[in-house]
Amino acid sequence: MDTNAVADELAAYLETKHARVYRNKAKQSPVLPYVVYRIDTISNTMPSEDYQMIIDIYEDASKSVREIDDIADAIDSGINHKVIDTEKLNMHFERDIRQYVSEEELISLHMIQLQYTTRIYFKGEI
Repeated sequence: MDTNAVADELAAYLETKHARVYRNKAKQSPVLPYVVYRIDTISNTMPSEDYQMIIDIYEDASKSVREIDDIADAIDSGINHKVIDTEKLNMHFERDIRQYVSEEELISLHMIQLQYTTRIYFKGEI
């Protein structure tokens, strides 16, 4: 298991969809909109590992949801029911949830959250 390799591959994919991508939390005072991703849970499903990937797309609450909807659509259409195959691993994504979180819950931002169960096969591991 190499969680950093998984995170690096997910980041590389997300950066093809949006320029501002952060792992676990955004830097202080980030330019909006931006994407934050995290790996929340890992389950051993020999010979693979199941990862729960959470991708949050944030925007200022005073702005339309349209831009973050477009970013979420681009991310989702590229990975849902798809496989990312690299030299080190094979990642298969299945969306569990897509939800909108309003500014009432986030104070000054609104967000679209995507959650995926991602089955990872590490190449060269038994």
